[in-house]
Amino acid sequence: MNRILRGGIQHKERLMSTEEKTWYFARGGKTYGPFTEHGLCKHYEAGKFASSDYVFCKGQMESWVKADTVPGLCDSLELDPEPEPEHHQVPQYERAAYDHALDKKRMKKEAKKKQKALWDKLKKRPG
Repeated sequence: MNRILRGGIQHKERLMSTEEKTWYFARGGKTYGPFTEHGLCKHYEAGKFASSDYVFCKGQMESWVKADTVPGLCDSLELDPEPEPEHHQVPQYERAAYDHALDKKRMKKEAKKKQKALWDKLKKRPG
């Protein structure tokens, strides 16, 4: 984990500076977290906390501060857009087989209805 990269920067130090910042937010007397900065901003974007609520970054801050006093918080990150729903493309031959099975089922149901109607008609006949 302490592998030295180009320029003498240790891998562990680099990770701590970007990935290991642990954020929390407080709203309504409850504390939420831990989050990465990206995760914190996702909650902000979703409206789970406001800029008037308090945030804390473990190892970076001494006390809780209002979110709007932290310069650049959530401004520097481009949040991922919501993923598009995946649509399963059914191959044409599978679709045809599926449609055929539905047609067959529908025809069978209609035949049973007709048979029942005919049977009811025969029952009503005198004699």
